[in-house]
Formats: sequence, structure tokens, C-alpha cells
Amino acid sequence: MVFKYKEGVMAEFFASTQLLERPPITRAAYSDRTAWIMAEIARLVYEPLPSEVSVDSLAEEIREAVVSGQAADAVEALVRRAVESQSEVPTHTAEVLRAANFELLETFTHDGTEALLARLSKTEDSEEGMLILAFRGTQPGITDVLTDVKADLVTAPKQGRIHRGFLEAFERVSDAIEHALEKHSGPPLYITGHSLGGALAIVATRYLERNGTGACYTFGGPRVADDAFFEGIKTPVYRVVNAADGVARVPFGYGLKIVLGGLRLIPLNGTLAISEFLRKRFAGYTHFGNLVFLSDAPNTPDARGFPFAKLQVRKSPNFFWKSKQVLWRLVRTCAKASGTDHSIREYAGKLEAHALRRN
Repeated sequence: MVFKYKEGVMAEFFASTQLLERPPITRAAYSDRTAWIMAEIARLVYEPLPSEVSVDSLAEEIREAVVSGQAADAVEALVRRAVESQSEVPTHTAEVLRAANFELLETFTHDGTEALLARLSKTEDSEEGMLILAFRGTQPGITDVLTDVKADLVTAPKQGRIHRGFLEAFERVSDAIEHALEKHSGPPLYITGHSLGGALAIVATRYLERNGTGACYTFGGPRVADDAFFEGIKTPVYRVVNAADGVARVPFGYGLKIVLGGLRLIPLNGTLAISEFLRKRFAGYTHFGNLVFLSDAPNTPDARGFPFAKLQVRKSPNFFWKSKQVLWRLVRTCAKASGTDHSIREYAGKLEAHALRRN
């Protein structure tokens, strides 16, 4: 076997440690190793962050305070003060990053939006290292669900139209992130996220873009905005999609026009008004960035022990080849693949296998 595993905190994340050696951080072009590193951090940000753990550790004391008769507003003030002072405790997340030669700089958690900022230590190829801003994706809970379903397009700051829920989610943490980036300026910035996190990574790339922004890597990210919104982005964006991942195909883009056209043909009162309502609020969504497509492949090893032996990773694939892959996968799984192919663990596993073969 070629794989190298470390005991303890490295056993679950960043297993192929050889891929961490001298990552190509000085070039913004798509990199197999960088894609895997971004996927691992996009996966890691789902783990509890220090600020969340701090609040959890206070919860029992706060409950006791409530039972003892302290006023609710006093308890709320205590929580807010603890969060604002960035009272944190060590977490598994910080330990994993440290073992992979990253330093957890800051975390951002506010009303259902979570992100982390980490820095790769200096390497032989770079005195500055790199910064990585990773956003957490959708989790079970009313806040994330409401963020996803607020899918009407609204006027975006600067230009274009954007998914209302994604804009609101980003704005909850944008000031804190900008302040952190000013404090830790210097190294190139890479932005990443999976699912909802991928959408927020795109929004962050649009509004936090600077000369030192390296690239944005998203995994299973939905459509975020219209064409006009993306006109201001100069940073390379790599949109990684795994096989039949259904989240990467919503909200509807050009396909919505076909649906609305069919709705207008239905000879019933009100269909024209409904079609026009939907057109004004939802028509215009488009994807942005360079598509990197991961084909369907069983998790079986090749002759060298690398998993996903039949995996194909194609950049900007032919539309008809990709459509055939997706449709056949959906038919064979009775559409279940639209959900199972969204797993960030599978994204990371496939990218790891491909990077090992290439390197």
C-alpha cells in the first residue's frame, strides 16, 4: 500500500501526508493536490469550531444561572460577551490543522453561518505560506434550511442579482472576516466550501477579492447568482462536481426557461401570471467558474492500491459525455445518487485518489 497514515488526529483527515509536502501554493492554476487539501478543509469545517465549543461549555453554567433566578437578559448578555471576546478552547479542529502544518487563526460563527481562517506555515517554496478561508455547508437546522429556501434573486451590492439567502448568510460574518484578513494580510488567500459553504465561498470571492487572492475551490456548490454578478470576479474559480450531485444543479438555470415555457402553454387561468412571477424572481441563475467533473466510479482499488480505480477527472467536460454520465447514474440508482453523490467525504476521497495517481 502507498498510503501513509498517522495515528491520532491525522487518522481521519489528511491521511495521505505525502500530498501535503510542498503544495503548489505559488500558482493559482488548478492543482490536484490543492483541490484535495481544500476538500479536506471544507470537510473539516463541519467539525465543532472553538467558538462553538466555548459557547457549549458555558451552556451548563448558564442553565444553572437561569435556575438560580438570574434574569434572561443578563444571561444573554453573558453569552454575547463571551462570543465577542473570542473566548475559545482547544478543539479537534485546531489539532487536525496543526498536525497538517496549518494554524487555525480565527473562526466565525453567527446565526447559522460558520467559517474558519487557517494559515499554512512557511514552506521551502514560499516564505509567506497561504491563507485558507473555509465556509461550512448546510447542516440540519432551521437556520440553514431557511437560508437555502430563500432562493429569490435580489439586487446584489455593486451589480447583478444574487440568491437572497446566500447574501444574508454571508453578510452575517463579512465584517468579522474582512477585519481578520486585514490582520493576517500577506499570504495568498484561497477560499473554499462544500454545498452551502461553496455558495458562500463564491460570494466571498466576489466581495473579498484582492490582489493576493489565489483561487476559489467549491465542492457540490449550488448556483448563486446571475451573469452580471460574476462580471467583477478575476480570481480563478474551480467548481468541482461529483457525478450526479443534485445540489450542484439547483436552483434551476437555463432549464427554468423551458419549465416556464411549458407552464405558459397550459390552458388554465393563472398559469401565465404564475410563469411571470417565477420568471421575475427566479430566472437568471447561472454557474460560474471552471467545471471539474468527477465521474461515477466504485470504490475499488487499482493495482497500486489507490481507490476509485475507474475514476475520471475531467476539466470542462463535453456536455453530452457529462450528461450521459449523470443520467445513467441517476437511472441506475433510482435518483438516489443526487443525494449520495453530494457527500463531502466522497469528494475528498476521489480527489485524494486522483492526486496520489498524478503525484
